[in-house]
Amino acid sequence: MKLTDTKIIVSGSTIEVYRYLDRKLSYNFIVVQSINKHAYDFPEWLIEERKLKSREDSMRRARSYLRRLINANAYKWDRSNGTYCTPKFVTLTFKKNIQDVVIANGIFSKFIKRLNYYESNGNKESFLKYVVVTEFQKRGAIHYHTIFFNLEYIWGDTLESIWGNGMVDIKKVDSISNTGSHVRKYMSKEFGDDRLNGKKRYFSSRELIKPAVIRQELMANKILYKIPKEYLKKDKIYEDVSNNRIQYLCFQIDKRSSFTDIVPELKEFL
Repeated sequence: MKLTDTKIIVSGSTIEVYRYLDRKLSYNFIVVQSINKHAYDFPEWLIEERKLKSREDSMRRARSYLRRLINANAYKWDRSNGTYCTPKFVTLTFKKNIQDVVIANGIFSKFIKRLNYYESNGNKESFLKYVVVTEFQKRGAIHYHTIFFNLEYIWGDTLESIWGNGMVDIKKVDSISNTGSHVRKYMSKEFGDDRLNGKKRYFSSRELIKPAVIRQELMANKILYKIPKEYLKKDKIYEDVSNNRIQYLCFQIDKRSSFTDIVPELKEFL
């Protein structure tokens, strides 16, 4: 079994480093045996507690991945003239009180097709890159929070007409370095909603840039020591559930830049 004391996650202009100070981490994921297999061996309260903990861990991982996926793609998609496109945060609401996720997702899919058609000047080209989160309003109606990575300038009235199902709110995301952290708090506040059980809490377009994970110990440490300290934004030590100390480092550069210009070794993983 291969072990490492350092894990690096690269998401666009953000690099996160986890250094395991008291133990080494396996390269491989550890599959935890289902607690239901021998449920009769455990009291009911413990089973429910473990289920809740498993659910919370799953939600936490989903939120973290959402943040990293957004950071990996923000400012990385070009306009037709070759310049970076500013991400746009779009909220889509339904005028009708639509509460069925399957029906709402079908309407959203048709909207994306119409928007692609409009943006490609009628070429029916599916080129829009986005991430969308499903949430519920107080009245129970579904609404969508969407971040588009390569949607060029469009009038709000035009976008609302293409949506055709209610109100639209559109904002540029331009002055934020850690785009994923900023946008995620709006996009995942209802991740734990039971109405989304068994359904996708967020989905995305195809061929997005994925966050890169580097676990090889020698390479991870080589990359870490090559990152200039001036880009360090966060440095903290915390303990996991087993009281093992973990050092968390977060490095950030300008949102339109790439760490591959500073650490060429990263090109192998991106």
